Amino acid sequence: MTKQVVIVTGASKGIGFETVLAGLAKGMVVVGTSRTPDKLTAKVQAKLPDKLDSFLALEMDFTSASIKRVVAEVIDKFGRIDVLVNNAGYAILGAFEDMDLAEVKANFDVNVFGLMSMTQAVLPQMRKQKAGHIINLSSISATVTGPSQSIYSASKAAVTLMSEALAQEVAAFNIKVTALCPWGVRTDFLDESSLRKPANQTGQYSEVDQTLAGLGRLNHNQNGDPALVAQAILKVVAMPNPPARLYLGTGALMALQSKIEEVIQVANANAELSQSIDYQD
Repeated sequence: MTKQVVIVTGASKGIGFETVLAGLAKGMVVVGTSRTPDKLTAKVQAKLPDKLDSFLALEMDFTSASIKRVVAEVIDKFGRIDVLVNNAGYAILGAFEDMDLAEVKANFDVNVFGLMSMTQAVLPQMRKQKAGHIINLSSISATVTGPSQSIYSASKAAVTLMSEALAQEVAAFNIKVTALCPWGVRTDFLDESSLRKPANQTGQYSEVDQTLAGLGRLNHNQNGDPALVAQAILKVVAMPNPPARLYLGTGALMALQSKIEEVIQVANANAELSQSIDYQD
């Protein structure tokens, strides 16, 4: 096997699907996971019929058994795993008080624990071959948050910081890890088909309602192009020394800069209190 073997989770639409197409166009062998692999295969065939022999769609539902089965099948068929793109995820948005813990756990099961399980499943093979790159789709919301985003931001913050720690742990095995933090991307992410809200809503939080209304207007008007995000992913994969955290989109850089300035300002304003806990030797 001379071609790079890439696994993309959540490959049926949005950034995941565009990453599948970009990888195939670049000559990679691409494995896409989906709950509906037949439909995914049909979509790929419609776009790149001449690349279908380099594509494999596998059913996966983020249970431990399902993840292990997919990874084992990829290794058995292709002998290696060069890149894992952990793309699958969704947002549950609403007032924190309204969030049922079952809804929160369901979100973390996909955004965090599913991603972690998939990562753990490929690491033995990457260590064995002493090469690999794990791309974890995080979000600008992991760094800059606001009303309605408490749970989604928490899940993506977990992904970002886990990725940074993992990057240091696996560097000795020539394995790279990058958390990508894009600004809004023009996909179905904010559609009712993808976005979820608490089943029970008190209606007591006007700031949350205003934010959700704004996100509704933003739907399909985001600045980010999913095809260009896919190209950025391939560029990161090709880097000899990729960053452990990378922000994508002009809006992400502007929001990051504003947040950095805010954190510094607050830290400086409260420096005396911060330093007051130190032992006075």
